Amino acid sequence: MRTRSLRWRLTWVLLKAVMVAWLVWMGCQVWQQRSERTGLWDASLRVISEQILGSMPDGLERLPAAPHTPQPGTRDWKMSFQVWVGGRNVVHSAAAPAEALKPDFRDGFATRVIDGERWRVYSLTDARRGITVQVGRSKYQIVSEMRGWIAWSMLAAALIFVLFGIAVWGVIGRSLRPLTALRNTLLQRKPLDLTPLAAPGLPSEFRPLVDAFNAQLERVDSAVQHERRFIADAAHELRTPLAVLTAHADLALRADTIEEKDAALRRLSAGVQRSARLSEQLLDLARLDAGVDAPPLLPVSLSELVVLVVRDFETLARDRRQRVTLQSEPCTILGDVDQLGILLRNLIDNAVRYAGMDGQVSVSCLHAVRDGVAGVELRVADNGPGVPEADRNRIFDRFFRVPGQSTPGRADSGSGIGLSLVARIAQIHDARLHPCDGIDGGGFCIAVFFPCAPEPAA
Repeated sequence: MRTRSLRWRLTWVLLKAVMVAWLVWMGCQVWQQRSERTGLWDASLRVISEQILGSMPDGLERLPAAPHTPQPGTRDWKMSFQVWVGGRNVVHSAAAPAEALKPDFRDGFATRVIDGERWRVYSLTDARRGITVQVGRSKYQIVSEMRGWIAWSMLAAALIFVLFGIAVWGVIGRSLRPLTALRNTLLQRKPLDLTPLAAPGLPSEFRPLVDAFNAQLERVDSAVQHERRFIADAAHELRTPLAVLTAHADLALRADTIEEKDAALRRLSAGVQRSARLSEQLLDLARLDAGVDAPPLLPVSLSELVVLVVRDFETLARDRRQRVTLQSEPCTILGDVDQLGILLRNLIDNAVRYAGMDGQVSVSCLHAVRDGVAGVELRVADNGPGVPEADRNRIFDRFFRVPGQSTPGRADSGSGIGLSLVARIAQIHDARLHPCDGIDGGGFCIAVFFPCAPEPAA
């Protein structure tokens, strides 16, 4: 699709606007010139007749009648006049007709047809001296004068249009020069150079565009820096479990007895499970941070979702001889069911793994009121080692592990990603996180409060 430049469009629009304005003005002038009763011609006839009458000397009554001898070329004269004294035409212009321009000799204007042409005439009398001056213009003279005036007007307008177009083209080009410099700056930048653009001298109309572009650059730079840190952290986190997997595989290969091989394979299986869980959490975290195609928040039965997720952990809890209790009532919130499932799995997985053998895990989903706001509160608690008060504000940081509770190579060792996922999903759902003590004042508990939940259907 062919597109014109902004410079050309502005110049052409301004030229068209000036041309239309000139045509309107020209039409008004032509109409005024062609109209006999607008006063423009009449005023000129009156002024000329007054000047001629004032310039006539005394004693004209003694002059004989002036002979009327037509002269070639006089038809193009702009004005014709006659001076009458005692019924005699004593003075007249070369283009004046032989008969009186106004035969009744009354003062004032009149329109007459003389020699087949239409005339506009004016008569003025000095009664004291007995002098009458008559001034007139024929239609031919008016048309000739108008044609000349139109020709000169069009020539002047063409010159003005050319000068105006050149001036506008130059001014717009000079005003857009900072944009050209901005484009050249962008073309010369390195691919990952996301520093804000400096545009001195940029027209104020383009400043919001550059400011928005700089804001977008800042967001992209923040995302790029975030991804760099994420990739670096993920590479660091995956290096340890992969090394552990390699070590366990080597031990299994070098085992001398079936018992040693089985033990090495069990450790290898646990490491694979931990690596798979870590990879899944990394992918979930990357998808949330990307924020691409974020789904709309729809009504979700949180109580039913809690029951489904708790059932998924029954086997793991049974293997650890843990007791998992569930307390819920019909609770509906606005959210994304997939993201809420990730939040629940990470909270319950965290509680089950840190509760230890013969531990207890409590999950509840109830209506609650916090700070005068009604909503739904999800609580997941355990009776594990808990989290010191000093570290509770840091547990939602990415890759943070509570000192002394993480041993590389253990299947139940946390990756430091699960709770950061919980915090990110809670932020998306405008929920608040409240770390607190766990079961019977020990262990650890995380409460997630979803405000403004709709009332359950009766």
